[in-house]
Amino acid sequence: MNKSLFEIFKVFFIIGIQLLGGGYVIVPLLKKYIVDERQWMSDEELVDFYAMNQCIPGIIAANIATSAGYRIRKVRGAIAAALGIILPAFFIILLFAVLMTGISEYKIVQDAFKGIRISVIVLIIITVKDLWKKSVNSFFSYVLFFVILTALLLSDISPSLIIIASALLALLYSKLRGPDNA
Repeated sequence: MNKSLFEIFKVFFIIGIQLLGGGYVIVPLLKKYIVDERQWMSDEELVDFYAMNQCIPGIIAANIATSAGYRIRKVRGAIAAALGIILPAFFIILLFAVLMTGISEYKIVQDAFKGIRISVIVLIIITVKDLWKKSVNSFFSYVLFFVILTALLLSDISPSLIIIASALLALLYSKLRGPDNA
């Protein structure tokens, strides 16, 4: 069941065209195209890939596309997926750079961006809902969630340190519970 490189490129290109609003919007799109329609990975794998790629420097959409492409077809799949996800943004940014230079001050353009920002917020909320259902599902995960939330709201601790500390705490918790309770 070897996926063609063109098919991988095409799917990620389609996702890239729809990827308005940044990396948080990619989860519902990946779920639709990669999990639901093609079964190239499971819901759990998608959430794990998303969480893992949040920890890696770079553009989240490109990171997760590259990782998913690697999962689907190793190095060539990673390259096909990365090119597929990046090329639409490249061309759209180039087009916007040309067009926006002269029209960004118009009220109609500013109003359109207000609407776009609202739709992006909704997509982020949907992503959070999906991640919440799959990730915050035990007493430990609730406690960890509220500890992290409190730390981020009440201090200026680096999110990178929070992620590393969370991973270490989860590993420690898992180790203390033992293999029978995992």
